[in-house]
Amino acid sequence: MSHSLRPFEGVKSVLVVLSSRAMTFDQAALRNHIHHAYPGAAVFFVSVSGDPVGMKAPSRVDLVVDFSEPGARQSLWFAHRMRSQGRHVVGRKTGLFYRQARYDRVYDGRADTLAPGDFIESERHAQKKVLELAGIPVSRQGGLTRDLGKEIGASLPAR
Repeated sequence: MSHSLRPFEGVKSVLVVLSSRAMTFDQAALRNHIHHAYPGAAVFFVSVSGDPVGMKAPSRVDLVVDFSEPGARQSLWFAHRMRSQGRHVVGRKTGLFYRQARYDRVYDGRADTLAPGDFIESERHAQKKVLELAGIPVSRQGGLTRDLGKEIGASLPAR
């Protein structure tokens, strides 16, 4: 396993900063992925501005996963606040040096030559990379297939 995929030790609480641009995983999916990597961990969500989404997070957590995108409307002290709140902090490079200096692991989308050109696909790619840096593996199971709901019912034997 490469260094970037190695999970952090002793993670019992995770704070996820949701992107304001686009979230490619819903909260339930994120919680599921996090529980697979860190069984029994409590998962909390906040918006890009730091407001709680659902249950409020404690003042200290073991891991912060920051999906904030470049250009997000945040205070200049947001990265410092996340660093002081989390024992380990992972996020995206936003153009300023604050995150690279404060976060443990940072994903740089501009340096990633494999990032797709499509907006949604590039967000999915970036968020997947941030999760991988946090030690949370995400495997895509495949694309959408044709809906067979009506055909399956028609092929069942009559009663």
